[in-house]
Amino acid sequence: MKRVLQLSLIAAAFTLLVLGSGKSSAFQEEVTFNNQVVRIFQAKCQVCHHPGDIAPFSLMTYAEARPWARAIQEKVVLREMPPWKPVDGCGEFDGDRRLTDDEIATISRWADSSAREGDPALLPEPRTFPDVWPLGPPDVVLQPEGDYVVKPGADIYRCFSIPTALRGDRYISAVEIKPGNRNVVHHVIIYLDRTGASKQLDDADPEPGYTSFGGPGFDAAGTLGGWSPGARGRFEPEGNAWLLTEGVRAVIQVHYHPRGNTTETDRTQVGLYYARQPVRKDIQAVPIVNDSFRIPAGDPHYRVTASQTVPPGLALHLIGVYPHMHLLGREMSVEAQSPDGSSRCLINIDKWSFQWQGMYFFKEQIPLPAGTTVRVTSYYDNSAGNPLNPNNPPKPVAWGEQTTDEMCVLFLEVSLDAQNRTPSSPTIKSVSIDSNTLVVQGQRFLPGSDIEIDGTRLSDTINHKKKKKATKQLMSGGDWKSLLVPGRASSITVLNTDGARSDAVSFSR
Repeated sequence: MKRVLQLSLIAAAFTLLVLGSGKSSAFQEEVTFNNQVVRIFQAKCQVCHHPGDIAPFSLMTYAEARPWARAIQEKVVLREMPPWKPVDGCGEFDGDRRLTDDEIATISRWADSSAREGDPALLPEPRTFPDVWPLGPPDVVLQPEGDYVVKPGADIYRCFSIPTALRGDRYISAVEIKPGNRNVVHHVIIYLDRTGASKQLDDADPEPGYTSFGGPGFDAAGTLGGWSPGARGRFEPEGNAWLLTEGVRAVIQVHYHPRGNTTETDRTQVGLYYARQPVRKDIQAVPIVNDSFRIPAGDPHYRVTASQTVPPGLALHLIGVYPHMHLLGREMSVEAQSPDGSSRCLINIDKWSFQWQGMYFFKEQIPLPAGTTVRVTSYYDNSAGNPLNPNNPPKPVAWGEQTTDEMCVLFLEVSLDAQNRTPSSPTIKSVSIDSNTLVVQGQRFLPGSDIEIDGTRLSDTINHKKKKKATKQLMSGGDWKSLLVPGRASSITVLNTDGARSDAVSFSR
C-alpha cells in the first residue's frame, strides 16, 4: 500500500510538472489507449513487448495492455522502461528509446483515468514483427550446428564458436543478430577469435557451445558488435567497414534468461553483409582497460579509472562506444579531454545494469585528434547492501572473466582519419560458359571475389586454383543457371571483397 501511495504521488507530481510547463497539448483531451497510448507503445515498447519476444507480456492490444496499466505507469515514471542506460545531456545516440516527458505524462494520465480503451476507429495500423532479416537477406549466416537446450533456472552465458569460412579477407558493412528464441535470449555479443582457442573450448563441451560468464573465456581479437532487446541492425557509415581476415572465427555469446518452468531451445543466427561500396577506412575496436584493480570487501562506492591517449600523429573518429562491467558495477562515465584542455562528455551511465548492457552509436561521429585522452571512471558497490553482490559476506573482488569477478572495460568503435585505402579496380574482359560453368575473365580479382548477375551475388563463386590465374579468372558452378535466362541479356559484374565493383558487361546465354 505504501508503495502504491508513493507511486501515485510521484506520478501526480510528474503530470503537474508537465502540465505546468505548457509544453503539451495532449492533456486537453481524454487520454485513451486507441488514440494516444498505443502510438507510444508502437514507437518505443512493442519491439520487445509482442508475442514471442523477451518481454514478459505483450502491449500490442488493449486487452493485453490493460491489466498492466499500473505496472507500466510505475516503470515509465521511474524511467526504468524502456531500458536506456545513458544519462541525458551526455552524448547523442542513434536509437534512443527514452520516453519524452510528455509521453510519460500521457501514459500516467491514462493509468490514473481508469486506463480507458477509447474509440476503435482511432486505432492506427498495427505494427508487425515478421521473422525476417530487417536489413534484407545476409550474404552469410553464421549459426551453431545444433539447437541449444535452455533449461529452467538460473541465467546462462553460452558461447558458440563458429568458422566464418571466408575465401579471403572480407569487408563487412553490417552485422545483424537474429535471436532464435526471443523468449529466452536476453542479449548477444560477438567476439573474434584468430587463434582457434574458442574451438578448443567448444570441442571440450559435449553440448553445442560452452559456458563462459563475463568474457568469452579467451583473449579475444576484438568484437563485432552485439544485440540487446530493442536494438536494430545498422549499416556502417559509407566508406567504413569491418575487416574480417580469412580463417577468423566468430564467437557468439548468448545470455539466456529462462522464464517459467518450460524447457526451451535456441539457435541464434548472425548475418554478415558484405561491403558493396568501396571501403576506404577500416573500423577498429579499441579497448580501454584497467585490469589491475582490487575492490575491497564492504566498499559501497569504489572508484576505478582507465584511460587511453591518441598517439602523436594519429587522429580518429569515434563511431560508437560499448561500456562493460559486471554485477558490482554501478556507474561509468566517459569523457574525451582534448589537447587544449577542453573536455567532452561521451557517455554517462549512472545506474549500470549487467542485464541491460549494449553498444551505443553516436548520431554524428566524434573527432578525436592526436593527444586526446579518453578517460573512463567507474564505481563499484561491494557492500552487503548490494542485492546483486554474488558474495555473502562480501569479499575482495579483482579483475577476471567470471561474472563473480569484475571488469572495467570500454570498447571504442573508431576509424583512422589518415587511412584512405585505394579501392581495387576489377575489370571484366570476357564472359563465357564452359561445361556448365560460368567463367569470367579479367584482371585484379581479389581472393574471395564474387560474380554478380543483374546485381545478385553468386555465392558459389571461386577464384581459379592456380595462383597466377586467381586474380584473372572467376567461376560459378551452378548458382548462375537460375539467373541467366536463355535468350535474354544480363548484366555481369564482379564485386571485390573491398566493396569495389567492375563495370558491367552484357552477356546472353
